[in-house]
Amino acid sequence: MDFRITINRKKLAQTTTDFLTSFLTVIRNYFLLIIFPYKTVRKISFSDDRNQLLIIFGLIFLYFKFIYYLRGKPYPATLLFFIFIINFTVTISFFYWLSKSSNKILFSSFVFTFSYSLLPTLTWFFASSLLYILLPPPRTISLLGRGFSIFFFAFSLSLLAWKLILVYLSLRFSTRLGIYRIIYMIFLYMLWFIPCTVFLYHFKLFRVPFI
Repeated sequence: MDFRITINRKKLAQTTTDFLTSFLTVIRNYFLLIIFPYKTVRKISFSDDRNQLLIIFGLIFLYFKFIYYLRGKPYPATLLFFIFIINFTVTISFFYWLSKSSNKILFSSFVFTFSYSLLPTLTWFFASSLLYILLPPPRTISLLGRGFSIFFFAFSLSLLAWKLILVYLSLRFSTRLGIYRIIYMIFLYMLWFIPCTVFLYHFKLFRVPFI
């Protein structure tokens, strides 16, 4: 009995250590994706640490919970998270199957790279929610109000640029295709993604697509 307890404690300690290590890795990769996106995405494409995925998607689920209580969303956080998972799965599957015929590629590479490409999205949504608390609308047209609007616009553009870079690099290292083929795949993706976004907006599920 004591021997089993000792083994369980060792397993728990090892699991906790592994999880903390993965958490620190996610934080480190977050900043490296800003400074060295090319090298970092390439390294992530070979990753197999599932704890990192658990942490990223756990943070996304916490955001949905947070925004549900903050703005009183008509739909529960679990439903929104489930829709997000479906959208994410369809997205990576779409690009995987389009590129599978011509290359020896791994589905896990799409999962890890596209999961990390969600970090700019998560950052924007969290920042928007925090600013909603600190500076709730309606905002004035004073000098301070205009300055805030300019700052937030520049902040949003920088995150969008970061997002586009990560998406391209995710496709580049996951599909191993050239830029023109990647652009063509993105164009095909937009043909169904845009109507899907309009549909989600119409039913007030997502005003801004979480992808």
